[in-house]
Amino acid sequence: MPKVSIIVPVHNTEKYLQACVDSLTSQTLSDIEVVLVENCSTDNSLAMCHTLAEKDSRIKVISIPVGHPSAARNAGIKVAEGDYVGFVDSDDFVDKEMYGDMYNLAAEHDLGVVACTFRMEYDDGTTRCALPNDGSVRIVSGKEIVLLNLHEKISRVIPTMLIKRELLNDFEFPSGVYFEDRATTHLLMSRAERAGVINKAYYGYFSRKGSRMHNNDNFKRMRDFVWANSCRLEFVNTTPIFTDEERAYAAERCAEQYLRKLRHLLRLASTAEEREEALSWCRKMELIPNAVRLPLRARAIRWYIRMFVI
Repeated sequence: MPKVSIIVPVHNTEKYLQACVDSLTSQTLSDIEVVLVENCSTDNSLAMCHTLAEKDSRIKVISIPVGHPSAARNAGIKVAEGDYVGFVDSDDFVDKEMYGDMYNLAAEHDLGVVACTFRMEYDDGTTRCALPNDGSVRIVSGKEIVLLNLHEKISRVIPTMLIKRELLNDFEFPSGVYFEDRATTHLLMSRAERAGVINKAYYGYFSRKGSRMHNNDNFKRMRDFVWANSCRLEFVNTTPIFTDEERAYAAERCAEQYLRKLRHLLRLASTAEEREEALSWCRKMELIPNAVRLPLRARAIRWYIRMFVI
């Protein structure tokens, strides 16, 4: 049984797949398996997956008839055999120390989740890291890691996390939507008794035109951002890990994001159907706890919607 399983959804990324897999098979932690989940590619990605598997016995390939990364991740979880599970997008890459450092910290302290951070890599050779990248390490409780996630003090994206496999039992990523990480990673973190944070940008996002991250599907994309923040607010309202006094603080950031994106959603609605859908999300403002502290701009948006929209 490998120490770490790394699940890689593969969809039309033949140009980047070799570099991605090379970054995984060259990890300082050699006791890994790489699960390539090909999903509805129309290029040479599937053939490349099998070629790569022939060269390294730690690579396994499965193929699914659904072209969405969440469906691929869910399929990968079902066949993963490692003690811990990580996720990498097939057009990205990771530093060779990433999984060794994260696994060693998790094993030493019996952690349910370890989170690192990421850097953006641009076509012109420049990089950017929006979160701390000083290499510092800390061990926190499950509640603390959830609060860090909700307040966006750490990365929310699933590829920057290493998760104990048992925490993924009966868990599925929602398919067919954007921002599925924003809607779910706090749920996984809440299953951990203790977690680790490594403030190091091991993960490299390659920013390229046409990637899913930069797909401007306008109304749907904004709608899904609002939906993801509604998921976070529903979690804050219902989870037993927070006291009533803690809920308002926990909801601050996602409430602000909900309101700001809701304003954009109203502006983007161009059909009667879209306007009705936007209105339905306006009515869900009741998810925001009454005691939450909001910046002036977010308070103004909430007042305007209450007075003139619903």
